[in-house]
Amino acid sequence: MPPQEKKWVGTIESTIMRIGEYSSWIYLFIGIIVAYEVASRYFFNSPTDWVEETSRLGMVWATFLLFPACMGRRQLISITLFSDAVGERAKVVLEGISFAIIALACAVVSFEALVAAIDAARVGRATASVLRIPYWLFYLPVAIGFFLFFVQAALELILLVATGQRRKLELAHEEI
Repeated sequence: MPPQEKKWVGTIESTIMRIGEYSSWIYLFIGIIVAYEVASRYFFNSPTDWVEETSRLGMVWATFLLFPACMGRRQLISITLFSDAVGERAKVVLEGISFAIIALACAVVSFEALVAAIDAARVGRATASVLRIPYWLFYLPVAIGFFLFFVQAALELILLVATGQRRKLELAHEEI
């Protein structure tokens, strides 16, 4: 692959990985606020109004923004029944089909989530709690996460077709 192609591939992959790394810190934040809630509730008999909903919102953001980084590192669950039974060329074809299906599904989910976010913002939907968090804040990470997932899958498919070889074999599946 020419150096200019490697540069844009590396830029896309490092951006997706950085987003995944940053979003993983949300889980630490969730742990801290839940620990605060436990202490507040059980030691001081003063439960909070905001921890449960804030942690739920954080889980949505962290989870959906981590998906693309996990795929880039081959850390998603995969069933290898067929790929283990075929030769190397067929593995390339199966991986290409997988990436194409993933990209298509991610594009559809991302679009629908964006439509839902826009609709929720337009009508002013919010949670039925004290915080009244707008629902578009729950739909937006789904749209962004699946868009990034689409980008990662499309990138993998493009590189697979361009090179005819599977990438990142060092990150192969684990045997159970």
